[in-house]
Amino acid sequence: MSSKNIPRLFINKELKAKIKIKLNSNNKHYLKNVLRLSEGKVVNIFNGIDGEWATEIDFNIDHLTCKKQIRKQTKEYGPKLYFSLIKNHNIRWMIEKVTELGVEQITPIVTDRTNNKNFNEKKVFSHIIEASEVSERLTLPRLHKISTLLNILKQTQQNSDILFFCNENRKDDYLQNNLAKINKKKISFLIGPEGGFSDKEEKLIKSFSHVKSIKLFDRILRAETAAVLAISIINNYKE
Repeated sequence: MSSKNIPRLFINKELKAKIKIKLNSNNKHYLKNVLRLSEGKVVNIFNGIDGEWATEIDFNIDHLTCKKQIRKQTKEYGPKLYFSLIKNHNIRWMIEKVTELGVEQITPIVTDRTNNKNFNEKKVFSHIIEASEVSERLTLPRLHKISTLLNILKQTQQNSDILFFCNENRKDDYLQNNLAKINKKKISFLIGPEGGFSDKEEKLIKSFSHVKSIKLFDRILRAETAAVLAISIINNYKE
């Protein structure tokens, strides 16, 4: 089996040589019934702390035994994403893609025009895990609790972040023209709801000096598309 075909799992337990990891029912079902793996097959695992380990399946797929570390843990820096809640199926697509692209933190927010307040944190976290497994990330993006627009404006200001307000104003400059000499570890993005922020909210956003209003494209984008494009631009920017 080539390395790219070896299954990969996030395991929220300490990883070290020769340790046995008991599988939960979901992982056991996936390996045994979906992938149809058997005793002795290799599975790569990671926990976001101890690097990535090659493991071997024990009898009846109850345990994995850590054999050797194949990648050391590294810090994976990326932008932070603040987004107004959108429809659930669009949230899933967005979460998967921004995780694959390397977002570091994800925070949903409630705004005046939020049309979905049924945020399922457990389900979203499962999407993060799946996307991290397939994209070969060593860490999971941190998923924060639902916040408010005012709170995240104050928080990013306190953290000395540059908060890029992904506006729809054609008069704004493009994101890529604002990236020179900016610390990429301090970049955050604010994505609005369908229909955009209210006039009151837009006034509030622009009252904070650390906010930069930018455009991503010459057309109006859906919220989930804007989030993916913003992080893609950061990844492709070369000083």
